[in-house]
Amino acid sequence: MADPRKLFHLGFEVMALVAYHIPRWLVSATKIWLYEDKKGNWTLVRHMRVQMKRHMPSVWQRSGIPRPPNPDHTAAQGPGGVWIPVVPEDLIVGEINTFARDRNIASISIPGYWIHKDEKLPFESPPFPGEKIFYLCHGGGYVTETAHPKGAASTILKDFLRNSSSLSLRRTFAIEYRLCSPGEPGKGSVFPFPTALIDALVGYLYLIKLGFSEEDIIIIGDSAGGNLALALTRYLLSNKEQQPKLPRIPSALVLLSPWTDLSSQFVDNPGPQSSLTINAERDWLVPINSGYVRSSAEVFLGGRPEHIELAYRNPYISPASPVLLGLTPDSPTRTISFKGFPKTFIDNGGFESFCDQIRLLGDAMVEDLGEEAVAYNEVDGATHDYLTVDWHDPDRTDTSKKILKWLGL
Repeated sequence: MADPRKLFHLGFEVMALVAYHIPRWLVSATKIWLYEDKKGNWTLVRHMRVQMKRHMPSVWQRSGIPRPPNPDHTAAQGPGGVWIPVVPEDLIVGEINTFARDRNIASISIPGYWIHKDEKLPFESPPFPGEKIFYLCHGGGYVTETAHPKGAASTILKDFLRNSSSLSLRRTFAIEYRLCSPGEPGKGSVFPFPTALIDALVGYLYLIKLGFSEEDIIIIGDSAGGNLALALTRYLLSNKEQQPKLPRIPSALVLLSPWTDLSSQFVDNPGPQSSLTINAERDWLVPINSGYVRSSAEVFLGGRPEHIELAYRNPYISPASPVLLGLTPDSPTRTISFKGFPKTFIDNGGFESFCDQIRLLGDAMVEDLGEEAVAYNEVDGATHDYLTVDWHDPDRTDTSKKILKWLGL
């Protein structure tokens, strides 16, 4: 029998939605139509979907009604799910090895998921000559979401397969890396950094062993997955000399609304022209300074106050940190480089909270790699990670096709 207190609370939330939130959202929608929507495609339906997407998680949390859990690293569920073997210990080296040992993190066998354009093609079949493969690192703040084909991030891969007419692109692969979570008081987080990076390496090595060459692998990352894609590429590039057994970097990166600074530098005292301020009511991602994004970062970093400093100065964690980019009075010299990285497509939503930090990443990569190697795409009126939601067309389909054209697929 349903808990009457939970039902009462849910009824209260419904009344608040009708009497307070929807009227408030109508007012904010009118403001955007009149003054802020330059492209003219910000519809009432889109605005309401954005507001509901950011509002409903807190409703479920306050009501205490459990939601069905996403698939995670403990099971390979359904067609296309496969188990990936562990990384040999000698391939985890350098700074990442130090972190892993200090935090008792080891490689384990984890699931991954294939999505095929041709259902007759067997899973895990060797690549045919010239075949390209999209390798996805999904978003979710390192604390939620899934690589499963029913997950939000897989929408990106399905769109690529549907929109591509190239015979070179027939399937995609996504890794179900371990998500971090708060641990017991005083003991730090469960599966903190660099767990996801080690798991991403597991998936990359799996594709290499299956027969794909590095030149045919394109790593895609959305939101926190974009952060992870950058970290994996940096690891391969930085440690190849120390460990020649490591594979080379991929042929390209596609970063979709990447989370590029996990510190509070963009959060503390944002100015009136900051994307945090301007997009506070336009993005479905809850305001960064509301607690959710901050708490996700803290759990990922390790869960203790002394771990927070990592987000300011570690290039694996915050590749667009103003401290690393030399943009703060106390750190006027740039100490991070993207030289040697593959060609990169960076997609940014003009209405998203992360907009400022993504622009900094784009500027830094263009400076190091040149404009010919970096494509920066900022879509006015687009929210955070908009390629994962079907109600964000035509922007979603337009960007998907633009990325495919840039890749020659």
